[in-house]
Amino acid sequence: MKNAAYRTLIEELEKYNPNMTTGLKLKLPDYLFEVRYRKGCRVLNYKQVQDSGLFIYKGSAMELSVNPITLEETAANFWFEKDFPYTTPGLFSRELSPSYIKLLEDTLFVGIPFSDFIAMKQEFPEVELLSEGIRSHYERKRHEFEEDFRHSAKHRVKRLEQARPNIYNLAEIQHIAQYHRISVKTLSRLRGK
Repeated sequence: MKNAAYRTLIEELEKYNPNMTTGLKLKLPDYLFEVRYRKGCRVLNYKQVQDSGLFIYKGSAMELSVNPITLEETAANFWFEKDFPYTTPGLFSRELSPSYIKLLEDTLFVGIPFSDFIAMKQEFPEVELLSEGIRSHYERKRHEFEEDFRHSAKHRVKRLEQARPNIYNLAEIQHIAQYHRISVKTLSRLRGK
C-alpha cells in the first residue's frame, strides 16, 4: 500500500485484530477516502447521523455534548491522531448524535462511508470483530474517564497535561475545564502544577 495514511490505519486496525486477512488489507483501500478539513470545522453536527467512519491521521478534534433543552454545549471528549472519533449513540447505532465533533486544528482523516462499511462486513466477517474491538476500546476509555473522577482535579489535570502536553495550544481553557468538570478558575490554578 503506497498511501502512508492508509498504512497507518491498517497498523491501528491490526491492534484490534492482529489476524486481519491479507484479502481485507488489500480490499480496504478500495473503500477508503482521504479528506482534510480546516480548524474549526464540524465533522459531525448535533442531531446528525454520522455518515462515515473516520480515522484521524493528522490532527485533533473535540466532542461537545449538547443539552437538548437548553442547547448548552459542554466539552465531553478530545480525539487525537490515530483515534476513531464517533459519538455514542451515533455511528454504529445509526441514531442522531447527542453531540457534535469540531476540529481543534487542520485535520486529515481517512474515512469509509457507512454503506461501504456494511458491504465490507458482508464480504469480510472479520470487519465485525474490528468494529467491536474499536467500540470496546472506546467504551473502556469512557469508563476509565468516569473512574478518573474518583481522583482529585489536580490528578486529572496533570494526567491530561502529561498525555497531551500541547492541549492548551489546541483547545480553549473553558473547554478543558468543562472536560475536567471544574471551573476555569480552578483549572487556571492547577495548570502545570
